[in-house]
Amino acid sequence: MSQGEGERKPEEKPKLLIPSFLRPDTYVKEGKKEVKERRLRVRRSDEVEEGKAMLNPQVASELGIMGKVELVLVGGGSRERRYVMDAVVNDKVPKGEVWCNTDELRRLGIADNSIATVRAPRQQ
Repeated sequence: MSQGEGERKPEEKPKLLIPSFLRPDTYVKEGKKEVKERRLRVRRSDEVEEGKAMLNPQVASELGIMGKVELVLVGGGSRERRYVMDAVVNDKVPKGEVWCNTDELRRLGIADNSIATVRAPRQQ
């Protein structure tokens, strides 16, 4: 008898080529992705002072907003407008909104119910 007939080695399973985006180790992420900015509706309100923006406390804590907030509005084309205001935290403000002074928004040319990206100001 030859050596191959009497003793059988355990057969190796065929190796599959799995793309990296389908491997389970790419699905498991450590921790939760940190949210740095959010799109919120800009609403006009007379109870907010000029130069200030009123936010929901939960949204402010998620975005890491302490003293100042940056509103970024995108106009037509490549025109991007950035405004930095003092942040005021208030429970009356809904989670999906940020309230600003009516006269100030008119002066800046921001319509009521516009969508803006809200984040903590970037250090430059």
